[in-house]
Amino acid sequence: MNSKALRFFLPVLLSAALAPALSPTALAFNAAHLALLKAGVESWNSMRGTHQEFLPDLSGAELKGKKLNGVDLHNANMSGTDLSQSDLSHANLQNAQLDSAKMSCTILFRANLKGALLRGADLESAQLDGANLYRAVLETAVLKKADCSNADMRESDLRESNLRETTLVNANLSGSDLRAAYLWRANLSRANMTGVKVSEKSVLDNGKYATLLWAQNHQSFFVEDTSPFLSASTVSSASKKSFASRNIWRQSDGPTHVTYDREQYEQIKSDVFELNKMRKNNRDIRINLTGASFDHKNLSYADLSHALLQYASFKATDLGDSDLRGADLRSCDFREANLQHADLAGADLRGANLWRANLSRTRLTEALVTSSTILDSGKKATPELARRHGLVFVEQ
Repeated sequence: MNSKALRFFLPVLLSAALAPALSPTALAFNAAHLALLKAGVESWNSMRGTHQEFLPDLSGAELKGKKLNGVDLHNANMSGTDLSQSDLSHANLQNAQLDSAKMSCTILFRANLKGALLRGADLESAQLDGANLYRAVLETAVLKKADCSNADMRESDLRESNLRETTLVNANLSGSDLRAAYLWRANLSRANMTGVKVSEKSVLDNGKYATLLWAQNHQSFFVEDTSPFLSASTVSSASKKSFASRNIWRQSDGPTHVTYDREQYEQIKSDVFELNKMRKNNRDIRINLTGASFDHKNLSYADLSHALLQYASFKATDLGDSDLRGADLRSCDFREANLQHADLAGADLRGANLWRANLSRTRLTEALVTSSTILDSGKKATPELARRHGLVFVEQ
């Protein structure tokens, strides 16, 4: 074996010798492959050029904060890999498996992600300017606040993806699937949306749900949602009275005796972002903070979507930019709370008190109210006021 070949394969031999000492968790990836990558991008790329049949397995590997710009990881298995805060600019990730990968704040400037699988991946605040995402699968991925300017996202699968406040300036989204995608406050300046698919659960950049009329005006396709839990936009006026009963998070209307989850309560009070991280990693976690007191606390950016918060107190609480979509907020006290830029779409606000709350640019689309709901003006909700604010008025 010559010295050049030895340089490439010595890490493989060493890693194979050490493999029995590694824990079962560490062996989720191929230790030899990881060692080769850590030896340097230049030698890695040279090896890949020589061995075309080589398929890297780096699934679940820890590569946080690594400098990997220009690395060749095409066809690699990187499912669940931690690449957050790494530099992958100009990297070749074509057809790579990146499902559930951690890529928050990762630099992917002009990276090739054509055909990559990114289902459930965390790309929050990632830099994807000029990236190639043609036919990439980003179903349920988090792209919140990511910079996707000038990105090629044609025919990509973005179903149920979180694109809140994502920069999509000059991005090409033509033919992409945006059914149930969340685009509230995204920057779509000069973005190409021709031929995209939307559904009644797709939230547009203005906070409104997509409609057939919107699709027709934007040369797009409106696809009927076959889910058994339809958004309130599909509910007829005659059936609005019973709409709340179809809320899967709804409890009984009477006083509740459910004790809130103490661990969740202490966690959100001490570190909102840790709770958000926990929820991002496991969307099935049920948040129960019924009757909890958060008066005068800072809960800005909190992810409380679909949370059980009935009878909770948020007096003078900062909930700016928080996510309260579909939350049970019945009889909650929001007096003088800051809800600026918060999302309360579809939330249950029956009996809630919003007197003097800051509702500047708050999304209230199809939230439920009754005559016992007190609005920010101090007035009780009426059918007329509800229509004016895009709310759903429910008879008591």
